[in-house]
Amino acid sequence: MIDAERSETWRSRLLAVLVGAALLTAVAVQPSFAAAPTSFYGVAPQETLTAEDYARMGQGKVGTLRIAIFWFEVDAYAPAGGYDFASTDTVVRNAALNGINVLPTLYGTPAWVATGLNNRSCGSACAKFAPTTRAALAAWRDFVAATVGRYGTDGTFWSENPGIPKRPIKDWSIWSEQNSRTFFAPKAKPALYGKLLDTAARAIKAQDSSAEVVLGGMAELAGSRKATAASDYLGQLYRVKGAKKDFDGVSTHPYGARLKAVTEQVDLVTDEIKKAHDRKVDLWVTEVGAGSAKGGHPLNRGKTGQARLLTQVYKYFEKQRRKLNVPAVIWYSWKDKTPSLCEWCATSGLFSADGAEKPAWRAFTKLTGGS
Repeated sequence: MIDAERSETWRSRLLAVLVGAALLTAVAVQPSFAAAPTSFYGVAPQETLTAEDYARMGQGKVGTLRIAIFWFEVDAYAPAGGYDFASTDTVVRNAALNGINVLPTLYGTPAWVATGLNNRSCGSACAKFAPTTRAALAAWRDFVAATVGRYGTDGTFWSENPGIPKRPIKDWSIWSEQNSRTFFAPKAKPALYGKLLDTAARAIKAQDSSAEVVLGGMAELAGSRKATAASDYLGQLYRVKGAKKDFDGVSTHPYGARLKAVTEQVDLVTDEIKKAHDRKVDLWVTEVGAGSAKGGHPLNRGKTGQARLLTQVYKYFEKQRRKLNVPAVIWYSWKDKTPSLCEWCATSGLFSADGAEKPAWRAFTKLTGGS
């Protein structure tokens, strides 16, 4: 799911499904609190964050922030216009100052690439039309390389800001919900995503050999006419020649009203990982959540139910994190927003829209040792 001022619709969608502007919550290092590393506990926002939001995250020991870095925003005016990293600089700066890692999702084709280089007639929907031609993929490669070159291990952002604690971005998520035509057009085919992934992986590793590449987060979406189930899609991607070597992490969005529904979806994904004999791959849970409203949708659990599900989900993955290689579990979302991408999303936050904390936030900080 995604969000941003200039591109509010896509930001809300990706940061919400991505999501994705994004967050991993921190864990306290004291044995009395921490069952996992700080970066294990995360959240994702569905709107632009304020200085107060970042400070509250630091106080609550949020460890990682999941965000979207929009290609169409950074590279809006073709190469002659240069890259505009101002919005992302703000996020990375505030996250670093509050001890928070950033997990970005790279997403969203600029209109000039989709129409001029990729030959698409996409109107206002160009963002989801992934690059497929040689020229469009070259533009994607350049954007990815520039982004890693700014925020990676030897990134220019850090050399230009020596007073900011250095927290280089080490993990890069490529696209979001690529198994769905809602976010990957014209067709959500693993072979097309494989080209996008391979181009990005090469660019990332060339800039930062220690960086890791993570697949875009996928929901199971069983029965959807617009999507292939995440597990089926992953199995097909593993069969795309060369794809397996291009990623270090698989990312899942196992939404469920009950813990069992969450774990069943995770089992389907891990089954595909086992079939591919991909023993070293990480399993990122980059979106999971529920609303605090009551009724109207299965994922509306009420305030108490939302907090209960959050605790159950994190406790489950704490126990399974070594077995499944889980670096982080990210709660969607940070704060309520209306209107939102979906009915239950409107109350999915750990805080209400006016900043009032919910029982889910108290459950969250009980896990992290924050306040």
